[in-house]
Amino acid sequence: MIKFKQITAIAASALIAGLTLGTAVAANYPSPFVTNGVANVAVVYGTGNGVSQLDAQGATTIQLNLDAAATGNSAAGSSVVAGDIKVTDLEVALGGAIGGGDIPLAIQDNKLSSLLDSKITWDDGSGSDDYNVHETIDVTGMNVITANDTTNEKLDGVALTNEAGLEYKYVFENALNVTAVGTDDADTLYLNLLGKDYEIEAMTSTSITVTTSEEVSMARGQEYTVDGKKVVLVDVYTSSVIVSVDGKEQSIDENHSARINGIRINAKTVGYHTNTPETSKAILKIGKDISKTYSSGEEFIGQDDSDPLWIWDISRLGSADGYIGVKYNANINSANDDIAGDTIKYVGEGYLFPNNYAAVTLDSLTKVGYNDLQFSFDEADLFNNSDNSTAMIENGKVLKIKANGTDAITVAGHDTDAMYVYYNTTASSFQTFYRDFDADYSPANKYRLANASAAAMTANDTIASRTIATVNYGDTDLKINITDVSGASRLLIYNTETGFSNNLIANISLGGTAIRNTTVQGTIEYFGATEADAEASDVIFNGTDVSTKDYSYMDHYGIKISDGTTVQSEADGDELTLSIPDEQVYAQVSVSMGATVEKPTTQLGVVLAKDNEADKLVGKNLIVVGGSCINSIAAKLLGSNTPICGAAFSALTKIGAGQAIIKAYQYQGKTALLVAGYEFSDTDAAVKYLVNSKPDTSRAWTVTSATQATVLAA
Repeated sequence: MIKFKQITAIAASALIAGLTLGTAVAANYPSPFVTNGVANVAVVYGTGNGVSQLDAQGATTIQLNLDAAATGNSAAGSSVVAGDIKVTDLEVALGGAIGGGDIPLAIQDNKLSSLLDSKITWDDGSGSDDYNVHETIDVTGMNVITANDTTNEKLDGVALTNEAGLEYKYVFENALNVTAVGTDDADTLYLNLLGKDYEIEAMTSTSITVTTSEEVSMARGQEYTVDGKKVVLVDVYTSSVIVSVDGKEQSIDENHSARINGIRINAKTVGYHTNTPETSKAILKIGKDISKTYSSGEEFIGQDDSDPLWIWDISRLGSADGYIGVKYNANINSANDDIAGDTIKYVGEGYLFPNNYAAVTLDSLTKVGYNDLQFSFDEADLFNNSDNSTAMIENGKVLKIKANGTDAITVAGHDTDAMYVYYNTTASSFQTFYRDFDADYSPANKYRLANASAAAMTANDTIASRTIATVNYGDTDLKINITDVSGASRLLIYNTETGFSNNLIANISLGGTAIRNTTVQGTIEYFGATEADAEASDVIFNGTDVSTKDYSYMDHYGIKISDGTTVQSEADGDELTLSIPDEQVYAQVSVSMGATVEKPTTQLGVVLAKDNEADKLVGKNLIVVGGSCINSIAAKLLGSNTPICGAAFSALTKIGAGQAIIKAYQYQGKTALLVAGYEFSDTDAAVKYLVNSKPDTSRAWTVTSATQATVLAA
């Protein structure tokens, strides 16, 4: 079975109920219901007359299966949207670092106009002076990675790392008299850090004392809430105030502070009106602390002091180019990292600075088309390259290499969509055969001899790596080689693209009877040393042994292995799929000012629902289990508001006795996958086929058993 993935846009006109998903992006179950480890799906079973418990059980099976795949739902699915003022690199190579291209390592106002590059005026007590200042955002230690870059945990797609190199800096280009900050003769020093004004009460070369409280002007009787506590200005006198915090009252003299119920209150200015006391006001500083001294390495304001995600980085204040920095304090480079509540960022996500001042976002990947190249084993009749109805070899054990319906494979000068590799013991050669794609010979579509000695050898001979075929899809060119050393035969797939010359994508062990001992003998039957079970070194992908890994991989060019399933599950069945892009895949990354966080409008996760529980279905993709006779949502997918049973169901679905359908529709702007059989037992078989075989959900399938299905005829 070939799983062909062609990325296309869904036409706007398709977003109506009942229209089949004819232009959907190809994706193997559990996609599109689980994306980047996050699920937003309801599994729906029917409640109509005669409903079987099998449907509910099947729906539960799918729910549990999706729950297992939805590893990232705890992230709540929030996305970070880059602000309007931004610098973007449209072509960050997968596996590459940010910085040095369109995004410099140190970003200033010439790239982000909102970053400060100005002067501040301050009197240190001996006269007013201007000081040149500017802001910088450093993006060192940030890389775009794929699963091939990490071995300690599954990485679901492409992600952006942050290895404690992201930093904001407020730089003093001229030396500042730090010893005068906060003295009686000097002006109060205010600095705008990360988009917010802070009063600086004292400064050394490596520390600052910051007013951390909020300054609030309050009238008598007015309320203000801080950290969930209600602060009330109860009364105002000539030079003092009475303040309550959650009901506890205390008198505070002007220019003095008091801690009330865990909140520090400073009566900065008291404005008592003798003639109209009821209009009296006061300016209060309110917070957990009025001010706090911070040194390099300590938590930024508002961060957890024991596990801060952002910390101060203060250096050389009082000298030219001294700075106040706020630095990311975590090393996030793997899918299993969760430090101070932050995790690795997938497409649509990003790293936010405090106060949402700026963000680094992984916006998207370049849009490419994908072609699947599948490797499997078979027994086949093999023909000469001539008009001949008699096979030269019957039931030969072969390695099958299959592309989609295009003639992407070239073998010995023949363009085809499929080829066989056969070891001929009589001729002592690996031989190649191609499917007669163009019907040049009769009978058509048979596998014809392309090269009788693609890799010939004698006893005890060693076959160096020899090219037996090439593959072309768009701008991507591959070559397929075979080698045999000491009786160990392997298939080698290379990417020949510029910058990826001689890049060994896949190194696959070919097994069966020993291909060669002291005499030439053998067959090609399966991967590795034994049939069925994947073993170490069976499949090496871009230098990583992935034979027994329970997830898929993408390399730095964008080539995927076992996309939508796992390498081990494919290798266990002695098959393997490489998904080839028609051009190199790049990441688009932005550094922007004023980024926003968008929360999902619906609760994410996997919901089990009945067809009459409409509130559970809003805003979700659906998997609809059971036929249109007992499941009202299934009937709606088929265009009816009433049950559709028996022959009417067959007429609409082309599904008869002993069969089931798996087919995607558009329903209320989301994807709805119908999993329905002619009988309840057929639905049960379709559920098992869906969760175990993980078919391409952009195609419609006729399911005939729990392990077999064919593409449903249009």
